[in-house]
Amino acid sequence: MGERIWSLDDPRIAFYRNLRERTLRGESIFLAEGKVVTERLLRSPYQVESLLLDERYEGDLAPLVPPGVPIYVTTEKLLEQIVGFKYHQGVLAAGRRKPEPSFTEVLPELAGRPKLRLIVCPEVTKPENLGLIFRTAAAFDLEGVILGPQACDPFSRRVLRVSMGAVLFSRFARSRHLVEDLATLRSKLGVKIVATVVDPNAERLEDFRFPEKVALLVGGEYYGLPQPLVDIADHRVTIPMSDKVDSLNLGVATGIFVYQMCRQHASRQGESDQPPHRPSSKGGLNKSSRPGEALPPAC
Repeated sequence: MGERIWSLDDPRIAFYRNLRERTLRGESIFLAEGKVVTERLLRSPYQVESLLLDERYEGDLAPLVPPGVPIYVTTEKLLEQIVGFKYHQGVLAAGRRKPEPSFTEVLPELAGRPKLRLIVCPEVTKPENLGLIFRTAAAFDLEGVILGPQACDPFSRRVLRVSMGAVLFSRFARSRHLVEDLATLRSKLGVKIVATVVDPNAERLEDFRFPEKVALLVGGEYYGLPQPLVDIADHRVTIPMSDKVDSLNLGVATGIFVYQMCRQHASRQGESDQPPHRPSSKGGLNKSSRPGEALPPAC
């Protein structure tokens, strides 16, 4: 059974107080909001410090909580007073951060893989976009996300919420020297650096053939990729679009690039699994080359 909270000033729920006015970056604790993200936190490798629940949700979540983790239960009205804003999801949890992994620490985990697909975020500063990128990386089972020194905190409330908790199960690292680290990926692991750009002179996405080992560089929300990163890329690729707009939302554009990359990889894998093509005796098409046949699933 949970511990009942009757007062806004109860010291047990100090972490949850006035969340709108606080930033949690630099703290050892992060916040999970909502039932889905909290359930994923409870199943993740991260330590759970406590839960704060609207009394209506106690029966749903209490069986998932490890022994010894406090469950604080209160009314919907008092919960909103505690957090400092209208909150209808009724479920909050505090998790403990781990030390942010560095590029050097993650590099050995990436070695020896026949297929390696990374999203590199040099300067993604909007939490909503970073959350979408982590959610996309998880949806297509990519091997990791590399954050540049200016990228925002992957454990901010909004990143966790928009990613639907995908950050909690994703391999990621923070690079402090991105140009040098990308050069290491190329020289040691054979990774090709692909810069996503808005440039009519770049290779068109539908014509580009993604290599098996890719570091996909996605630009910041306002100025795109820094020129030094564009200069070191092996390829510059763009999404052709109408002249009615000058660019796409970063999270949307990243999803398009990743889908096309994974679709190509899956298609090539399917081709390699097929027996050698033998023309039929009637000169017709064999089954694997029929017009209108469904494309292979992405990844």
